[in-house]
Amino acid sequence: MEFHEYANLFPMMQPDELADLVNDVKQNGLIEPIVLYEEKILDGRNRFLACGEAGIKPHYEYYKGDEPVGYVI
Repeated sequence: MEFHEYANLFPMMQPDELADLVNDVKQNGLIEPIVLYEEKILDGRNRFLACGEAGIKPHYEYYKGDEPVGYVI
């Protein structure tokens, strides 16, 4: 799945941080859903990647609002 340009305003996690998130997702599952906007990931890029690494199917919700940039920030 593609990442929305707004999501790319912030850097991705460092490899060691992502590894910690993968372990957390393996132990606890995905707690916060991944937020989509315009059929792309607006929030949750790292969670999306961690789910893939952990073999967990992610769950999604669509952004509801009119300020997607503000939501990301």
